[in-house]
Amino acid sequence: SAITVGIAALTAVRSFSVNLTADIDREAKTLLGADLLLDANQPAPDSILSKFDTPGTETAEVTNFVSMVRFPKNGGTRLSQIRALEGDYPFYGKWKTNPENSWQTFRDGKKALVEHALMLQYDIQPGDSIQVGNMTFVIEGDLLSSPGRAGVASSIAPVVFIPSTWLDSTGLIQRGSRVDYQYFYKMADGTDVDAFVQPLEKQLEKANLDWDTVASRKRSIGAAFGNFGTFLNLVGFIALLLGCIGVAGAVHIYIKDKLPTVAILRCLGASGRKAFYVYLIQVAGIGLLGAIIGAVMGSLIQKLLPWIVRDLLPIENVSTDFSWASVAQGMALGLSVAVLFALIPLSGILKTSPLRTLRASF
Repeated sequence: SAITVGIAALTAVRSFSVNLTADIDREAKTLLGADLLLDANQPAPDSILSKFDTPGTETAEVTNFVSMVRFPKNGGTRLSQIRALEGDYPFYGKWKTNPENSWQTFRDGKKALVEHALMLQYDIQPGDSIQVGNMTFVIEGDLLSSPGRAGVASSIAPVVFIPSTWLDSTGLIQRGSRVDYQYFYKMADGTDVDAFVQPLEKQLEKANLDWDTVASRKRSIGAAFGNFGTFLNLVGFIALLLGCIGVAGAVHIYIKDKLPTVAILRCLGASGRKAFYVYLIQVAGIGLLGAIIGAVMGSLIQKLLPWIVRDLLPIENVSTDFSWASVAQGMALGLSVAVLFALIPLSGILKTSPLRTLRASF
């Protein structure tokens, strides 16, 4: 049971990490929403933007800043992240909204798209209004989720999308305002984005522009959740370590009870080494059985992990495929630690004398 619990924890975490990494690789383009992102804290110069204006390229611009919003329906106010959108971003994937197509229709007219946490907090429904600066917008829809944005972020800084057409009318962009400008590009089919950007890197750095491609976004997200997986693996390892202590204690008690039997085996001609191997095989068999059960349990438990940590994940649906590699690693590790932590208690068998059958204190 000690081995089973520890291996179940490690296998669950390992399987979850493998599936999450595969999902991030598969949905990297959806997480970025474009092939290329340029980011700066001031408007990018036209001399730079013109270099990306190539045939077959689609562009979108998002202006980000933080401001208070107000709901006239009940007078509620909340600090929110305002995102003024121009263009058809996202180019890949789609947002989950209520009504279903409101993430597209809010762009036409004086309308807003409000994140679900904000709607829920102030009991707001689509059709109500929201005041952003000097402008009042009709709430076109409820933003339930968007790829690349973890659910926990909505509790810190809920997002309100408005059309870029009305940004100046809000009166919120003034001298000294802290604003982030993002430029999204969907390149022509077959374009190697990283190779396209590489000759322009020095010019982008000189203009204080950061850039992000699908490949770099995949690496950054993979590294972040690699650290998250390492933390979970550490938790599983601690559980296994406690299990190993349990193994050593259980084997110590078991062998102490079996020493008279070992002495009889010695009287029948068995060497201390052969008696040692008899019980080592027993412990290895029990350890392997516990590891198999733990690996199967871990594979089932990992189906619950995406639901437990859903607010920390950048993607909504994480696959829960059976990972043979994780199961094999769990079984091998379980067998190894069972044998290793049983060696010291089992070493007492080597010193057991046949005389113990006659004198227990010998």
